Amino acid sequence: MRTGDAPSATAGAPDEVAATEDDPMQRFGLNFVLVATMVLGPFPIMAPAVVAVDLIGDLGITTGAFSVALTANTVVAALFAPLSGRITDQIGPKVSTVLTIGTAGVGLFGMAFAPNVWLLMTAAAFSGLGQGWCNPATNKLIAERVPAGRRGTITGLKQSGVMFGTFLSGATLPTLAALYGWRWATGIYGVVTLLCALGIALWLRPDAKTGGEPVFAYEAPPGAVFAVAPAQPRVVRMGLAERRFIITITWFSLLMGSVVGGVGRFQILFAEESLGWTNFWAGWASALAGVTAIGSRIWWARLTERRVHPASALAIQSAFTVVAMALLLGAATVHSSLIWVMSLLAGFTMMSWNAVAMLAIITGIPVALAGRASGIVMLGFMSGLSIGGLVTGYVAEWTGSFNLVWSGFAVLAAGATLLALIMRRQRSVTPEAPRPGPR
Repeated sequence: MRTGDAPSATAGAPDEVAATEDDPMQRFGLNFVLVATMVLGPFPIMAPAVVAVDLIGDLGITTGAFSVALTANTVVAALFAPLSGRITDQIGPKVSTVLTIGTAGVGLFGMAFAPNVWLLMTAAAFSGLGQGWCNPATNKLIAERVPAGRRGTITGLKQSGVMFGTFLSGATLPTLAALYGWRWATGIYGVVTLLCALGIALWLRPDAKTGGEPVFAYEAPPGAVFAVAPAQPRVVRMGLAERRFIITITWFSLLMGSVVGGVGRFQILFAEESLGWTNFWAGWASALAGVTAIGSRIWWARLTERRVHPASALAIQSAFTVVAMALLLGAATVHSSLIWVMSLLAGFTMMSWNAVAMLAIITGIPVALAGRASGIVMLGFMSGLSIGGLVTGYVAEWTGSFNLVWSGFAVLAAGATLLALIMRRQRSVTPEAPRPGPR
């Protein structure tokens, strides 16, 4: 099994964890928790993008001001992500997933009934806590409760939750907004999100702890999902190979996050303003990328765990992202129907690389450091989302079109491809045994 550039000997190897028996209902339960967290954690940034035209008109703000307001979400997410990883390692993945979804629900309510751009920005910033927390929480949940050999599929499944959220928002919010208005449409999702957080808090078994240190729940109560036990629970320090591995993926995530942040937040607005489409069709074009990415993330994760080096997969995905940006340019200059082709390609590549990156962390980093490592990588990704979303709004407003933005994103994706190729050529540090830290 490929694990990237970090030493695999420290990353959930068979001598470190041993899976207990589980049944289909337990698997389904864990899958639901993982997918729900990844759907609802980032949802506060998806919803305003779908109803952007109505929201901007109702609040009487410019496209640039709208961009700044939503950027507050990803800025907070980026700043909080490293801390959320450390918190997750301490309090456990169950509490972390509940808090992730809960903050998203409160943020959705704040956005739905914000009377001005300042309160919209405040709500977006608060929901950024969940945005930055969802990957550390879910990665830790997989690292603790899923045995090696099944992590690829389940990581792809949970990462597809983000894309399912993209599809859900693009497919349902325009209709709900047409029936009830954008505020009530957003508020309905706020109710659903909080109910989901409550359900997970009541259902998912508690995280087992010993002396305040995160450990694996090897004495789980009846009905527990995917319990995994360590041979010797211990605190592990991050070594040179792990640091280099994490830093490389973080820079890659920064570049690709910038592309995803700009395209994801403004594709619908681009289709409406530049192509003359209705919100309904613009939403479905965006939803198509989400539908494609749902299956694509699972496929990429399975392929990476079994056959392909993570860096090679990342290079392929970022290279085709360059093509996707060219198709966006073509949609504005050649024919608007190219946006459908772009959405399909983006779902398979630009929207799927995150599954490969998260699997590389889960399988290439010691389990005790899974939350912390995820938080560092999410700092790069969320910083990219912030930069991409902010720059897109202002450049489009200043130039009167999105052409310069799409061209710039093509350059960033090309840079990410080069970085992935460099990462593929890097020689790993000789694998070391885990280094026990102070008790």
